[in-house]
Amino acid sequence: MKKMITVPQFYAEPETLQLKNLRGLRTDSAAFSDEECTQPLFSHEFYECTFTDITFRGRMSGCLFADCIFDHCDFSNIDLSESVCRRVQFKACRMTGTEWVRSSFQDTEFSSCHCGYANFYGAKWKLCALTDSKFTEASLSESKFNDVRLSRCDFTKAEFALTSLKGMDFSDSVIDGFTVSPESLKGVIMNEEQALACAVLLGIRIRH
Repeated sequence: MKKMITVPQFYAEPETLQLKNLRGLRTDSAAFSDEECTQPLFSHEFYECTFTDITFRGRMSGCLFADCIFDHCDFSNIDLSESVCRRVQFKACRMTGTEWVRSSFQDTEFSSCHCGYANFYGAKWKLCALTDSKFTEASLSESKFNDVRLSRCDFTKAEFALTSLKGMDFSDSVIDGFTVSPESLKGVIMNEEQALACAVLLGIRIRH
């Protein structure tokens, strides 16, 4: 039985701020909304922050997000490599082509997000939930999954090379044409149709 993720915790009333006015490398208890952020935010740390209808355009690699909520934000083609997310919720966010290379996600939820062509190469996932989200042609190769719950996601043509899928339940998700190493399938959970498709993919001949 998978553990429940811990939702973001807020201990102070967020102050309304604008990203373009940020100074320093740390921001606590802030609320951002209806803004386009073009400046880079290298290694910035955000604690107990909310982001609503934000369009990010600057590079953001090495960021830390702890107890944060992103609602209808756009990260398309942004570099967030080597970032850390702890107790974070992404709601209806667009991450088309976003770079999350070697990033870390813990107690993090992706809900109704569009992550097509996103790059999660080498990412670490622990106690996460991916729900009603699209990861079409995304790269999740060499990722590490620990207690990750999937629900109604689309992984069409996604890459899972050298990634153990043990304990992952894809039975109500779409995995058409996904790329996976044979050894990665040990312990994975699939429905009958998916299992037959994987057998064909691995060159197994099935007699009826």
